[in-house]
Amino acid sequence: MVAPAPQGTASGRQEMDPMDWPAASYRARRLVRARHRLVPEPISLALIDAFAAQGAVTAAGLRDFAPAELVAPILGLVTTAVHGTGHLPARNGWYRRDETGAFVIDPGFAVAWTAARACDAPLPGAERT
Repeated sequence: MVAPAPQGTASGRQEMDPMDWPAASYRARRLVRARHRLVPEPISLALIDAFAAQGAVTAAGLRDFAPAELVAPILGLVTTAVHGTGHLPARNGWYRRDETGAFVIDPGFAVAWTAARACDAPLPGAERT
């Protein structure tokens, strides 16, 4: 059987598959937990929680929640969990940079992250040594 051709938009660009933001936020939460020795979990959670709540934030605003040397590793952890290894995709990424350089979180990821954190319970295998 032949798969149907991708549907184009009025501008001729192909539509990207929608992201499964709840699954992506779950993967991000698990990776933040797993890498707590690389970046302390409370700092990671504070930064991502604030980013999700604010929607858009400057680099200085991110440093209100994490030391400057931890901002990139925290964003990288989430990027790896959501998109796999490599760079943040130009389209359909969990965040993007706007024309002013501010960080803008995808609203779907922000809602999914906030919902997951609202009912955050100990994750399986959460016992630390």
